Amino acid sequence: MLTDDQRQVIEAEEQLRHEVRRRLDTENPPPPPPPAPEPKIGFGKRVFDFFNSSVGMWLLSSVVLTGGAALLQNIQHNHEIAQQNRQQLSTHRFEITHRLDQMEYGLRRAKTVGDAKTAMDNMFKSKYPLTPELQNRSLASLYLSMYQLMSGTEQEKSQQAMTFVRRLEEAELSLQAETDDNDKLDDKQKERMHKLIQSIKALHHSVDANAK
Repeated sequence: MLTDDQRQVIEAEEQLRHEVRRRLDTENPPPPPPPAPEPKIGFGKRVFDFFNSSVGMWLLSSVVLTGGAALLQNIQHNHEIAQQNRQQLSTHRFEITHRLDQMEYGLRRAKTVGDAKTAMDNMFKSKYPLTPELQNRSLASLYLSMYQLMSGTEQEKSQQAMTFVRRLEEAELSLQAETDDNDKLDDKQKERMHKLIQSIKALHHSVDANAK
């Protein structure tokens, strides 16, 4: 067991060590803690910061406006072309129908070779055109223009109609070989041309029905 004198000596030593440590800490303070590392900036953050800047906003607006204007212009251009094609297709359809009706009516009333020739003239030129610009266009030429504006089954039927048109042209050519326009029209020849016109009209009307 420690005596009072021993206890006092120990306490004095502790106080001395404490005082020495305090002085050392005052004279040599501990180094400050290292600064915290800066947060790492990713690529996405850099891109976001760039487009948030004035230069980035200008660049973005320029690209969007230019690209958007070009896209709208392209859409408008395609719409105008499609509208022109629809208008042209409709004009050709009406003109062809009108030609076929004129031919059928004239051929039905034809008594002589000359009457039949007059009726069949509508294959190459319309006497009373619905569209003046198409007056001198042949029936085959009108169908060829329609064919280029069609697709799918409509195009197939238009091609079939062109086949009948060529047969009708052959019949008309044999009719032109007749020298005397006052001769009586052969009933078989008349019936053949009438059937060809009916076949063309049937295909033509089926194309119109599918287009509606």
